[in-house]
Amino acid sequence: MTDNSKSSDALNRQIVALQEENRHLKQSLQTVKANSDRYEDLIELAADAIFTGGPDGNILSANQSATVLSGYSHTELVAMNLSQLFSEAQQQRSPLRYDLLKQGKIVKTERLFSRKDGTTVAIEMNSRMMPDSTYHTFMRDMSERNQAEESLRLSEEKFSQAFKLSPDAITLTRLADGTFFEVNQGFSNIVGWTQDEVIERSSRPGDLDIWCRDEDREQFVTMLREHGQFKGLEVNFRHKNGQISNCLMSARTIEINAEPCVLSIIHDMTKRIKDQERQKRLEEQMLQAQKLESLGVLAGGIAHDFNNILMAVIGHCELAQRRLTAESPAMENLRQINLAASRAAELANQMLAYSGRGKFVIEGLDPSQIIVEMEHILAVSVSKKATLRYDLASDLPSVEADATQLRQIIMNLVINASEAIGDNSGVIAISTGVMDCDRTYLQETWLDENLQEGRYVFLEIADTGSGIAAETIDRIFEPFFSTKFSGRGLGMAAVLGIVRGHNGAIKIYSEVGKGSTFKVLLPASTLPAVRVGTETETTPLHESGLVLLVDDEETVRDIGKEMLGDFGFETVTAGDGEEALEIFKQQHNQIRFVLMDLTMPHMDGEEAFREFRRIDPAVKVIICSGYNEQEVSQKFVGKGLAGFLKKPYLLSELQKTIQGLLNN
Repeated sequence: MTDNSKSSDALNRQIVALQEENRHLKQSLQTVKANSDRYEDLIELAADAIFTGGPDGNILSANQSATVLSGYSHTELVAMNLSQLFSEAQQQRSPLRYDLLKQGKIVKTERLFSRKDGTTVAIEMNSRMMPDSTYHTFMRDMSERNQAEESLRLSEEKFSQAFKLSPDAITLTRLADGTFFEVNQGFSNIVGWTQDEVIERSSRPGDLDIWCRDEDREQFVTMLREHGQFKGLEVNFRHKNGQISNCLMSARTIEINAEPCVLSIIHDMTKRIKDQERQKRLEEQMLQAQKLESLGVLAGGIAHDFNNILMAVIGHCELAQRRLTAESPAMENLRQINLAASRAAELANQMLAYSGRGKFVIEGLDPSQIIVEMEHILAVSVSKKATLRYDLASDLPSVEADATQLRQIIMNLVINASEAIGDNSGVIAISTGVMDCDRTYLQETWLDENLQEGRYVFLEIADTGSGIAAETIDRIFEPFFSTKFSGRGLGMAAVLGIVRGHNGAIKIYSEVGKGSTFKVLLPASTLPAVRVGTETETTPLHESGLVLLVDDEETVRDIGKEMLGDFGFETVTAGDGEEALEIFKQQHNQIRFVLMDLTMPHMDGEEAFREFRRIDPAVKVIICSGYNEQEVSQKFVGKGLAGFLKKPYLLSELQKTIQGLLNN
């Protein structure tokens, strides 16, 4: 091969090599362009705002997200300096650190970005300097994240406040062993342990030991393991001081750091249950009061009519005894008749007492003095194995009461205490005192009928006998109810009636096998206490003149006429107020006094009395009634009533009333 041929081949090979190199170069340029296009697309379509700029801060380019974030167009942005996107105050607080960029550091900051419309937006800004001394800045809108974080913070704060301030108990515990992570004040109120004392301790027996029943805790754990949640489980928790709380519990399992835990909410039902029990008791007392009231009206009406009948029996018996010699064989029969009638009268008085209308002579009395005067009769009335002990307060305020009725209360309660002790040895303690009673205390008495708060004198009789079962206490005040083989009388019903009639109440404490205590509360009075003594004998009464006797019962008119005749009076009778008024109009100048029943048909004693006074203001009228003196006297306060006689009255009582009338 010639030298020319060799040169030609070499040249061709160089040409081919250059062509191949040129082809590779074209491919590389195409690849670079494609990569550049993708890079530009990536920048342009990026979610973050991206700016490039020169070392002086002038913006060279900005992507689409930058225009959206700023509100400026691309043309407007490339004519601006980066500092123009931040307020002067913002730049003073957080200056743009070009110095750090020039040192090759990446600068990360959070700042407020000023938009074209004057609003600001929180951004996260990352910047770095490129080798060609241009900077690249990425800005991310943080408003949504900040809003989410703020919402989360507020939510956590609300939960925290609800957790802390909830009146219900809220706890977070580990399911496996019951260890407490978090508890609120409501839980501390129930168990008595502070929050610091509870955290990291367990509710298991042997640690805090707050569950009253182990089976409740076992049921709690079982229900959570099987169902993951439950609602309305009734449980009892024990306070640090031993007090028991009745609670309603709901709970569900949750995970905390991948560990099964329990969120529990506990509602303390103790106060509600007590309120419900108190309400139930008040309703029962109201029903009992209504029943007593209804039975009392019936008993009072029967007693009133019964007393009219006894008036004739006792009156004729006394007159017969006065007219016979002591040697008469009929005297013993009359004595027995009188005794039986007196017992019947006592039963009528008990019926009036039960109805609350049994106060006859109201005085300021000292209960301690009454008990001292009864010591002998009480000693012979109780079992020989019962010891009487007295703790009587001196200088007690007086109570406005009827002495006979007060003695009946004491006697009945002491005899009941003796029967409760039975054949065993025991103690009956009788005490008196004074105390201030508030509404809460009075609500727990028999029967609280809106009694006034204030000072009450109490009479307390306690025994060490058999006690009274709870179901029996609710019945002991029923008429003729007895725990013995049969009921023999009104008994405790009469006691309650007397106490109610004196605006008082009875408090009962009893425990089966240990004994009972009855505390009678009577309103304290400012009246001076009088000493109750025996009555002096009256001198025989021999008088004359005309008496107007008014009663709708013929038997009462007959015996009344005989009694008045025994004293020397002439008697004119009337069957009702209208008839009496006609007689009085004609003979009032001759009538020395009027003996008149209160309850009569057509015109009762009260209306007839007013008519008599209209005709003759100086007329002397004695009112008779089967009801008590206080009830009757209230109808005639300040009207000049001359006297009162309670039916059935004895001849001696009639004589004493007439003598008092004539001597005034």
